[in-house]
Amino acid sequence: MAKRGETREKILVAATRVFFENGFEATSVKMICEEADVVTGSFYHFFPSKEMLFEQVIERYLEDYTDRVGAILGDESLSLEQTLDNILGELIATIRTLYEVSEGNKLHWTVQCSLNAITINAIIEPLSQFIARLKNKGEIKSLIDVDDITLAKIIIHSSEAIVQSTDEKHFTKEELKVKLLDFISKIVEF
Repeated sequence: MAKRGETREKILVAATRVFFENGFEATSVKMICEEADVVTGSFYHFFPSKEMLFEQVIERYLEDYTDRVGAILGDESLSLEQTLDNILGELIATIRTLYEVSEGNKLHWTVQCSLNAITINAIIEPLSQFIARLKNKGEIKSLIDVDDITLAKIIIHSSEAIVQSTDEKHFTKEELKVKLLDFISKIVEF
């Protein structure tokens, strides 16, 4: 018999897969329970509703992602190029992981929108702190007259557009890096 923590974890893992594949609306509690191989009562023992479970799936994803990205941006021993390489590596790994989770299909638009919005918003603060640190060291200079938060938002949203315009299955880190650096060099001198 599975322990309480194991059952809860099985439900979370199964829900992640089913939500990513089908989206929120098309996913039922029954589908999640079948994927997790648990009875419906176990589901409701741990999660009061499908909505609450979805929030926890997204929250878990966000925590893992922001911890990894925050650690890279906060590592003062890395050069600007190393930081960019590590961030791009994380971005590519995340995209490929999400692609694999959905078994080669594109993520359902509801999940994609949720993940997009929360990951972008979660990165803005650590990126603005990174920008401030580099500006204070004299390593970069903004070419546009905006505060660090706004500059971080511009970089993040522009980077998102560049990534989305690239074939997400086949691009290399170097190809993405060239595109991003070309854009960033128009707004930041480094």
